[in-house]
Amino acid sequence: MSMVNNAHPGSSLILLNLIDRVLVRKGKPVARAELLDTLRPDLLPKSENGAKRFESNLDFWLEEGLWLQDSEGVILLPPQARDQSLASRVLELIIKNAVKGPDSVILDGTRNEPFFRAMTCLLAQRRYTFMGGDSVSSANAAEAVNSHLPGRGLNESNELSTFLAYGDFLGFLEPFGKGYLVDPTRAIEPYLERIFEGERALAVRIFVERLGDFLPLLDGGRYRRLLEPYMADWQTDASHEISAALSHALIRLESLFRLRLEKISDDSSSMRLLLPNGVQRSVSEIQYRNEVAV
Repeated sequence: MSMVNNAHPGSSLILLNLIDRVLVRKGKPVARAELLDTLRPDLLPKSENGAKRFESNLDFWLEEGLWLQDSEGVILLPPQARDQSLASRVLELIIKNAVKGPDSVILDGTRNEPFFRAMTCLLAQRRYTFMGGDSVSSANAAEAVNSHLPGRGLNESNELSTFLAYGDFLGFLEPFGKGYLVDPTRAIEPYLERIFEGERALAVRIFVERLGDFLPLLDGGRYRRLLEPYMADWQTDASHEISAALSHALIRLESLFRLRLEKISDDSSSMRLLLPNGVQRSVSEIQYRNEVAV
Protein backbone atom coordinates (compact mmCIF):
# COMPACT_ATOMS: atom_id res chain seq x y z
CA MET A 1 0.00 0.00 0.00
CA SER A 2 1.39 3.40 -1.01
CA MET A 3 2.93 5.48 1.77
CA VAL A 4 1.70 8.64 0.00
CA ASN A 5 -1.93 7.48 -0.04
CA ASN A 6 -3.52 9.23 2.94
CA ALA A 7 -5.74 6.22 3.64
CA HIS A 8 -2.82 3.78 3.86
CA PRO A 9 -0.21 2.89 6.52
CA GLY A 10 2.93 5.01 6.44
CA SER A 11 1.16 8.11 5.20
CA SER A 12 1.06 10.05 8.48
CA LEU A 13 4.06 12.33 8.82
CA ILE A 14 2.65 13.55 12.15
CA LEU A 15 2.73 10.06 13.66
CA LEU A 16 6.11 9.31 12.08
CA ASN A 17 7.62 12.36 13.76
CA LEU A 18 5.83 11.84 17.07
CA ILE A 19 6.87 8.20 17.46
CA ASP A 20 10.49 8.92 16.57
CA ARG A 21 10.60 11.91 18.92
CA VAL A 22 9.39 9.79 21.84
CA LEU A 23 11.98 7.09 21.15
CA VAL A 24 14.80 9.62 20.79
CA ARG A 25 13.88 11.54 23.93
CA LYS A 26 13.46 8.46 26.10
CA GLY A 27 16.80 7.13 24.95
CA LYS A 28 15.84 3.58 25.88
CA PRO A 29 13.51 0.83 24.61
CA VAL A 30 9.80 1.55 24.97
CA ALA A 31 6.98 -0.98 25.25
CA ARG A 32 4.51 -0.89 22.36
CA ALA A 33 1.59 -0.45 24.77
CA GLU A 34 3.33 2.53 26.38
CA LEU A 35 3.83 4.18 22.99
CA LEU A 36 0.17 3.71 22.17
CA ASP A 37 -0.93 5.14 25.52
CA THR A 38 1.46 8.10 25.20
CA LEU A 39 0.57 9.11 21.65
CA ARG A 40 -3.11 8.27 21.32
CA PRO A 41 -5.04 11.50 20.53
CA ASP A 42 -6.30 13.20 23.72
CA LEU A 43 -9.73 13.78 22.19
CA LEU A 44 -10.09 10.11 21.26
CA PRO A 45 -8.90 8.22 24.34
CA LYS A 46 -11.01 5.18 23.54
CA SER A 47 -11.08 5.50 19.78
CA GLU A 48 -10.64 2.17 18.03
CA ASN A 49 -9.99 3.95 14.72
CA GLY A 50 -7.34 6.15 16.31
CA ALA A 51 -5.58 3.13 17.80
CA LYS A 52 -5.69 1.24 14.48
CA ARG A 53 -4.30 4.20 12.56
CA PHE A 54 -1.49 4.62 15.07
CA GLU A 55 -0.57 0.94 14.97
CA SER A 56 -0.77 0.63 11.19
CA ASN A 57 1.64 3.55 10.78
CA LEU A 58 3.90 2.17 13.50
CA ASP A 59 3.95 -1.26 11.83
CA PHE A 60 4.70 0.22 8.41
CA TRP A 61 7.93 1.80 9.66
CA LEU A 62 8.82 -1.22 11.77
CA GLU A 63 8.56 -3.32 8.60
CA GLU A 64 10.79 -0.83 6.78
CA GLY A 65 13.33 -1.08 9.61
CA LEU A 66 13.23 2.52 10.83
CA TRP A 67 12.73 1.24 14.37
CA LEU A 68 13.24 -2.24 15.83
CA GLN A 69 10.81 -4.40 17.82
CA ASP A 70 11.72 -7.49 19.81
CA SER A 71 9.62 -10.61 20.45
CA GLU A 72 8.06 -9.03 23.53
CA GLY A 73 6.85 -5.93 21.67
CA VAL A 74 9.54 -3.59 22.98
CA ILE A 75 10.51 -0.92 20.44
CA LEU A 76 13.87 0.80 20.15
CA LEU A 77 15.96 2.93 17.82
CA PRO A 78 18.65 1.25 15.69
CA PRO A 79 22.27 2.06 16.68
CA GLN A 80 23.51 5.48 15.55
CA ALA A 81 19.96 6.67 14.79
CA ARG A 82 20.51 9.79 16.88
CA ASP A 83 23.41 10.80 14.64
CA GLN A 84 21.12 11.54 11.68
CA SER A 85 18.00 13.63 11.27
CA LEU A 86 14.76 11.69 10.91
CA ALA A 87 14.30 12.87 7.31
CA SER A 88 17.73 11.69 6.18
CA ARG A 89 17.26 8.36 8.00
CA VAL A 90 13.90 7.79 6.32
CA LEU A 91 15.16 8.70 2.86
CA GLU A 92 18.26 6.53 3.10
CA LEU A 93 16.21 3.62 4.44
CA ILE A 94 13.45 3.60 1.85
CA ILE A 95 15.98 3.95 -0.98
CA LYS A 96 18.01 1.05 0.43
CA ASN A 97 14.90 -1.10 0.73
CA ALA A 98 13.60 -0.22 -2.73
CA VAL A 99 16.83 -0.82 -4.64
CA LYS A 100 16.85 -4.42 -3.48
CA GLY A 101 13.92 -5.10 -5.80
CA PRO A 102 13.95 -5.77 -9.52
CA ASP A 103 13.26 -3.05 -12.08
CA SER A 104 9.63 -4.17 -12.34
CA VAL A 105 9.03 -3.23 -8.69
CA ILE A 106 10.42 0.27 -9.20
CA LEU A 107 8.21 0.69 -12.27
CA ASP A 108 5.00 -0.75 -10.86
CA GLY A 109 5.37 -1.25 -7.09
CA THR A 110 2.78 0.21 -4.75
CA ARG A 111 4.58 0.75 -1.43
CA ASN A 112 7.26 3.47 -1.53
CA GLU A 113 7.62 3.27 -5.29
CA PRO A 114 4.76 5.70 -6.13
CA PHE A 115 6.67 8.42 -4.27
CA PHE A 116 9.92 7.59 -6.06
CA ARG A 117 8.29 7.55 -9.50
CA ALA A 118 6.46 10.84 -9.02
CA MET A 119 9.44 12.65 -7.49
CA THR A 120 11.82 11.31 -10.14
CA CYS A 121 9.43 12.65 -12.76
CA LEU A 122 9.40 16.11 -11.17
CA LEU A 123 13.19 16.17 -10.77
CA ALA A 124 13.61 15.42 -14.47
CA GLN A 125 11.54 18.46 -15.51
CA ARG A 126 12.62 22.09 -15.80
CA ARG A 127 9.24 23.74 -15.36
CA TYR A 128 8.91 23.50 -11.57
CA THR A 129 12.48 24.50 -10.72
CA PHE A 130 13.88 27.96 -10.00
CA MET A 131 14.96 28.03 -13.64
CA GLY A 132 11.47 27.17 -14.89
CA GLY A 133 9.71 29.61 -12.59
CA ASP A 134 6.54 27.62 -11.89
CA SER A 135 5.63 26.02 -8.57
CA VAL A 136 3.92 22.68 -8.02
CA SER A 137 0.99 22.31 -5.63
CA SER A 138 -2.03 20.09 -5.00
CA ALA A 139 -3.79 22.05 -7.73
CA ASN A 140 -1.37 21.03 -10.49
CA ALA A 141 0.67 18.08 -9.15
CA ALA A 142 -1.50 15.55 -10.97
CA GLU A 143 -0.89 17.25 -14.30
CA ALA A 144 2.81 17.75 -13.49
CA VAL A 145 3.34 14.03 -12.90
CA ASN A 146 0.57 12.09 -14.62
CA SER A 147 0.85 13.83 -17.98
CA HIS A 148 4.45 12.61 -18.22
CA LEU A 149 3.99 9.20 -16.57
CA PRO A 150 0.71 7.86 -17.95
CA GLY A 151 -0.41 4.81 -16.00
CA ARG A 152 2.31 5.23 -13.36
CA GLY A 153 1.36 8.56 -11.81
CA LEU A 154 -0.39 9.69 -8.66
CA ASN A 155 -3.90 8.94 -7.50
CA GLU A 156 -5.58 12.33 -7.78
CA SER A 157 -8.11 11.76 -5.00
CA ASN A 158 -5.84 10.95 -2.07
CA GLU A 159 -2.12 11.05 -2.92
CA LEU A 160 -1.32 14.58 -4.08
CA SER A 161 -1.06 16.44 -0.76
CA THR A 162 0.74 13.60 1.03
CA PHE A 163 3.20 13.24 -1.86
CA LEU A 164 4.05 16.95 -1.67
CA ALA A 165 4.37 16.83 2.12
CA TYR A 166 6.81 13.92 1.87
CA GLY A 167 8.72 15.72 -0.88
CA ASP A 168 9.19 18.68 1.47
CA PHE A 169 10.02 16.48 4.47
CA LEU A 170 12.63 14.43 2.58
CA GLY A 171 14.32 17.50 1.11
CA PHE A 172 13.32 17.44 -2.56
CA LEU A 173 10.86 20.37 -2.48
CA GLU A 174 11.08 23.87 -1.01
CA PRO A 175 8.01 25.96 -0.11
CA PHE A 176 7.46 28.75 -2.62
CA GLY A 177 4.35 30.94 -2.71
CA LYS A 178 1.31 28.68 -2.53
CA GLY A 179 3.24 25.61 -3.63
CA TYR A 180 6.76 24.23 -3.90
CA LEU A 181 9.84 24.50 -6.09
CA VAL A 182 11.69 21.31 -7.00
CA ASP A 183 15.04 21.69 -5.22
CA PRO A 184 16.91 18.63 -3.85
CA THR A 185 19.53 20.59 -1.86
CA ARG A 186 18.48 19.27 1.56
CA ALA A 187 18.28 15.70 0.27
CA ILE A 188 21.79 15.91 -1.17
CA GLU A 189 23.68 17.62 1.67
CA PRO A 190 23.90 14.63 4.08
CA TYR A 191 25.62 12.54 1.38
CA LEU A 192 28.43 14.93 0.50
CA GLU A 193 31.07 13.47 2.79
CA ARG A 194 30.40 9.93 1.55
CA ILE A 195 30.41 11.06 -2.09
CA PHE A 196 33.91 12.53 -1.78
CA GLU A 197 35.26 9.60 0.28
CA GLY A 198 38.03 11.70 1.80
CA GLU A 199 38.98 13.35 -1.49
CA ARG A 200 39.11 17.11 -1.72
CA ALA A 201 37.81 17.37 -5.30
CA LEU A 202 36.08 15.27 -7.94
CA ALA A 203 35.59 15.63 -11.66
CA VAL A 204 32.03 16.80 -12.16
CA ARG A 205 30.98 13.65 -14.02
CA ILE A 206 32.30 11.43 -11.24
CA PHE A 207 30.45 13.56 -8.66
CA VAL A 208 27.17 13.27 -10.57
CA GLU A 209 27.63 9.52 -10.98
CA ARG A 210 28.31 8.95 -7.29
CA LEU A 211 25.43 11.20 -6.29
CA GLY A 212 23.11 9.16 -8.52
CA ASP A 213 24.22 6.00 -6.72
CA PHE A 214 23.12 7.47 -3.37
CA LEU A 215 20.04 9.27 -4.70
CA PRO A 216 18.82 7.28 -7.72
CA LEU A 217 16.08 9.83 -8.43
CA LEU A 218 18.71 12.28 -9.69
CA ASP A 219 20.70 12.58 -12.91
CA GLY A 220 22.05 9.23 -14.05
CA GLY A 221 20.56 7.35 -11.08
CA ARG A 222 18.82 4.02 -11.46
CA TYR A 223 15.28 5.35 -11.05
CA ARG A 224 15.94 8.12 -13.57
CA ARG A 225 17.34 5.67 -16.13
CA LEU A 226 14.39 3.34 -15.64
CA LEU A 227 11.67 5.98 -15.87
CA GLU A 228 12.93 8.29 -18.59
CA PRO A 229 12.01 5.87 -21.44
CA TYR A 230 8.42 5.86 -20.11
CA MET A 231 8.13 9.63 -19.75
CA ALA A 232 6.02 11.33 -22.38
CA ASP A 233 6.15 14.89 -23.74
CA TRP A 234 9.10 16.27 -21.79
CA GLN A 235 12.43 17.89 -22.60
CA THR A 236 15.41 15.65 -21.98
CA ASP A 237 18.76 17.13 -20.99
CA ALA A 238 21.81 16.75 -23.20
CA SER A 239 24.65 14.49 -22.02
CA HIS A 240 26.75 17.53 -21.13
CA GLU A 241 23.94 19.23 -19.15
CA ILE A 242 23.11 18.93 -15.48
CA SER A 243 19.36 18.99 -14.85
CA ALA A 244 17.81 22.26 -13.74
CA ALA A 245 16.91 20.81 -10.33
CA LEU A 246 20.42 19.53 -9.65
CA SER A 247 21.99 22.69 -11.10
CA HIS A 248 20.03 24.81 -8.63
CA ALA A 249 21.01 22.52 -5.74
CA LEU A 250 24.70 22.75 -6.64
CA ILE A 251 24.54 26.54 -6.77
CA ARG A 252 22.82 26.60 -3.37
CA LEU A 253 25.42 24.26 -1.87
CA GLU A 254 28.14 26.54 -3.23
CA SER A 255 26.44 29.57 -1.65
CA LEU A 256 26.30 27.64 1.65
CA PHE A 257 30.06 27.06 1.41
CA ARG A 258 29.65 23.28 1.19
CA LEU A 259 30.93 22.99 -2.40
CA ARG A 260 33.04 24.98 -4.80
CA LEU A 261 32.36 24.65 -8.53
CA GLU A 262 35.39 25.13 -10.75
CA LYS A 263 35.91 25.41 -14.52
CA ILE A 264 39.15 24.20 -16.06
CA SER A 265 40.04 25.79 -19.40
CA ASP A 266 39.57 23.61 -22.48
CA ASP A 267 38.11 20.73 -20.47
CA SER A 268 36.10 18.63 -22.94
CA SER A 269 34.50 16.62 -20.11
CA SER A 270 32.98 19.62 -18.34
CA MET A 271 29.23 19.87 -17.82
CA ARG A 272 26.87 22.82 -18.10
CA LEU A 273 24.55 24.04 -15.37
CA LEU A 274 21.00 24.98 -16.41
CA LEU A 275 20.29 28.32 -14.70
CA PRO A 276 17.57 31.01 -14.91
CA ASN A 277 17.41 33.66 -17.62
CA GLY A 278 19.52 31.67 -20.05
CA VAL A 279 22.65 31.97 -17.91
CA GLN A 280 25.21 29.26 -18.70
CA ARG A 281 27.96 28.07 -16.42
CA SER A 282 30.38 25.24 -17.18
CA VAL A 283 31.80 23.10 -14.39
CA SER A 284 34.80 20.76 -14.62
CA GLU A 285 35.48 19.98 -10.98
CA ILE A 286 33.58 20.07 -7.70
CA GLN A 287 35.49 20.70 -4.49
CA TYR A 288 34.18 19.70 -1.06
CA ARG A 289 34.32 22.15 1.82
CA ASN A 290 33.68 20.01 4.89
CA GLU A 291 34.27 22.88 7.30
CA VAL A 292 31.51 25.42 6.78
CA ALA A 293 32.59 29.05 7.10
CA VAL A 294 30.70 31.00 9.78
